[in-house]
Amino acid sequence: MKKSNQNVFSFGTLFPIGLIAGTLDGLAAVIFLAKMNFVRVFQYIASAILGKAAYAGGAKTVLLGLILHYFIAFSFTFFFALLTTRISALRKNILISGVIYGIFVWTVMNLLVVPLTKIPLTPFHAEKALINAIILIFCIGLPVSYLTARSLRFQS
Repeated sequence: MKKSNQNVFSFGTLFPIGLIAGTLDGLAAVIFLAKMNFVRVFQYIASAILGKAAYAGGAKTVLLGLILHYFIAFSFTFFFALLTTRISALRKNILISGVIYGIFVWTVMNLLVVPLTKIPLTPFHAEKALINAIILIFCIGLPVSYLTARSLRFQS
């Protein structure tokens, strides 16, 4: 039984939010980072598991990269929703929450997740890091923040 002050998200509510965030992030990567090279973006993601072999894997590794990409987007969406049920400030300050969450996603991915994969480490470039952070703010942080807050308003 749901208490009046308890916020609950269903899979049906969060799935479209994760799908939107993953699609926006994927499109931004293809357009801005890979200069319209869809295959390269998702083979790069697959290389996290397969290493350099991902680039020779054709459609199978592109599909694996897509699956991994959306898994990550859904994971961050579900995590943010979980946080919003515990931290009311995230629901009240959508813009600030989205920016901070986009930076959080960048930090987790670049300082924790990617170093644990088979993707070769590259030197830090501030300009690339800034571009990636901005993409994650606008494609993951802000949409997830806005859409989760909006879905909570409709549940009330």
